[in-house]
Amino acid sequence: MTSAIRLSGDTRKRKTREALCAAMLDLLAEKPFDEIQILELTVRAGVGYATFFRHYAQPVEVLDEVAGELIRELLAMTVPAFERTDSAAGLRSLCSYVFERRALWHTLLTGGAGYRVRAEFVRQAREWSRHGDGGPTSVPVDLGTVCAAGSAIDALAWWLDQGEAYSAEEMADFIDRLIISPFVGRMAADQSAKRST
Repeated sequence: MTSAIRLSGDTRKRKTREALCAAMLDLLAEKPFDEIQILELTVRAGVGYATFFRHYAQPVEVLDEVAGELIRELLAMTVPAFERTDSAAGLRSLCSYVFERRALWHTLLTGGAGYRVRAEFVRQAREWSRHGDGGPTSVPVDLGTVCAAGSAIDALAWWLDQGEAYSAEEMADFIDRLIISPFVGRMAADQSAKRST
């Protein structure tokens, strides 16, 4: 019986957190993150004010939960583009993924929390780059990662603001030519030069 009670409590906890996350996304579509108050978040989620504090200390924790997993998914698609010389297929998958969920990503990247989502994307990309086994380069890998990841997320945000003016394939090509190919090409040239010396 105790496990059944715990299970129902876990289910209730999960549903409350899901409701708060959904409410956060709804509110982000309407206003900047800095203007979102706990009271309006709880009203939108249909949970009590005190209930919020059983799950989170502040609204930024809800945002981090909403964005964190989505960014991990997005980064998992972005990283392969940096790891191969033919990045086009990976970028098409990435842009198709974003396009299929464009309302959600538009809210996250161009709404009131865009700066936080961008910062989290860059943070996770930097974490990934620390585990890479690339050789020495003329530009610090961490700097290259910050520039490439920041530029990629900015390009996606720009694209989502354009409506449907560009297809996923076109945007993948733009990102490849502007961001990925120069970065990957420079890294490959640096590593090739180091090997030949």
